[in-house]
Amino acid sequence: MANSNPKIIHQIATRKNDFTKPIEHYAVIDIFGKNVVTSEGSAWRNHRKITSSSFNERSNALVWRESIHQAEAMLASWAMREGNDTDCMSVDDVYPDAATTSLHVVSRSGFGVRLLWPGEKGGLDEGDEYEWFSSERPKGGHTMTFKESMRIMLSDFIWMGVFSKRTLGALPFKKPKKVYAAYTNFNAYLLELLELKKAAVRAGQAESDAFDLMVPMITASGSNDSSDKAPSLLSDSEIVGNAFVFLFAGHETTANAITFTLVLLALNQSAQRSMQSDLDRVIGSKPPAEWKYPSDFNSIGGGFLGAAINEQLRLIPSVIMLPKRAQGTQIVEEDDGTKHVLPDQTFLHFCAAAVHRNTEVWPHKKSKRTGKEHDLDDFVPERWILNSEYFTNYSPLKDGNSAEAPTQEEQQDSPSMDIGSSTLFNPPPGAFIPFSDGPRACLGRRFATVELVAVLAVIFQSYSVELDVKAWATDEEVENMTREERDRVYEKASEKAWWVLEKGLGGLATLQQKKGRVGIRVVRRGKERFPPSS
Repeated sequence: MANSNPKIIHQIATRKNDFTKPIEHYAVIDIFGKNVVTSEGSAWRNHRKITSSSFNERSNALVWRESIHQAEAMLASWAMREGNDTDCMSVDDVYPDAATTSLHVVSRSGFGVRLLWPGEKGGLDEGDEYEWFSSERPKGGHTMTFKESMRIMLSDFIWMGVFSKRTLGALPFKKPKKVYAAYTNFNAYLLELLELKKAAVRAGQAESDAFDLMVPMITASGSNDSSDKAPSLLSDSEIVGNAFVFLFAGHETTANAITFTLVLLALNQSAQRSMQSDLDRVIGSKPPAEWKYPSDFNSIGGGFLGAAINEQLRLIPSVIMLPKRAQGTQIVEEDDGTKHVLPDQTFLHFCAAAVHRNTEVWPHKKSKRTGKEHDLDDFVPERWILNSEYFTNYSPLKDGNSAEAPTQEEQQDSPSMDIGSSTLFNPPPGAFIPFSDGPRACLGRRFATVELVAVLAVIFQSYSVELDVKAWATDEEVENMTREERDRVYEKASEKAWWVLEKGLGGLATLQQKKGRVGIRVVRRGKERFPPSS
């Protein structure tokens, strides 16, 4: 049963004992150890209590700094490619570079390991205890680098769900052998990191730069105690398992969000200019290295950039179906009082793509692009701006009339509260679920939004993003075109981009570009070739 009613979604999400997660569907994520995603009941409560300590404002400050660094490194990498320079950079496919950026951020913030872009300087000195994790060559008995083993596990981990570890290693084919090698190397790396973190905690270095997402788990679980006292609350394999889940959940989804936000802003040049004007107002020309967390994050995320991120997450949520299972006969109630009886073991899905387009909940107007009576299939960041025309006559359902103010607990669990909670539209509970909803909502949603705000702000402070039109016209031809001719060429590129976003996405775990790619050009502000249409 699929559901797109926000009130019912919120009821099911918050009644965690009545509607549980079908954890057998997530068994593949157990490859390194049980974790907060693959647990239920008292085991889940234990995992959540300990892992939630990793996601705090100190770790978010580290995410903020590293995201700024990695965004600047990504721009530098683009500028070094053939045919590019620091004023104009063609990128045929954003996702691989967005994935590298996200991988580097979660490696540094999650494990304390700084990874470098090709040609980037600033690695660790030979002999540093973390040096071989950042090395470009395998060391310490490993056959793969930390980065390569991590990359393969993230992209090909599904093999671990098809075959047992023993079978995978014995198959006479190149791909499964490589995945098995990645697994053995990465598992060894994680265990080595765990021992280093334990030693740092025992030595009183947890307050230093060794801090990351693993340290609070070690401290909270007591697993740094090398004596024979009471057993730790999380075993070593569970700490490693949760570390992998943080990596898995925080890598691909954030990379997708960066990719889709850049493409969608290229498709909506007017919104992009409004966002840049807001960035100019908030941070001006202040160098990113001087941006502070949380003050600058709150200022930037509470403005048009936060609206653009939320709108992308509404339009293209990374996971479109979120499963639950009824435990015993359950009753749920609609806004008008209609009750529904759900038999024991009823399998349900929260349909994010549908509830994010529910016309009874979301402010909307007639679409200029599709001609539909609503524009909920369009990218319109203004629908999140409270003083925009979208809220002139807005009145979502509450018992058939108006919106219900969320409780304090609902605000804490609401995924929309991580960006601009007081300045942007806060949808009714259950209406906006890119990070799920209720107690089992994604623990790392603040981590993700901090990274998104930092990366996108670095790009758009100095640059604009346009669709690449080289399939329809050369640079020389564009230079000699009239405004009307440029508009027609850009419309062709826009039609192709929308086709990819609406017809070409798919995937087992998250939505990705499967049919076609959307190329972009990142140009210095003031050098745009395709200004917004009047």
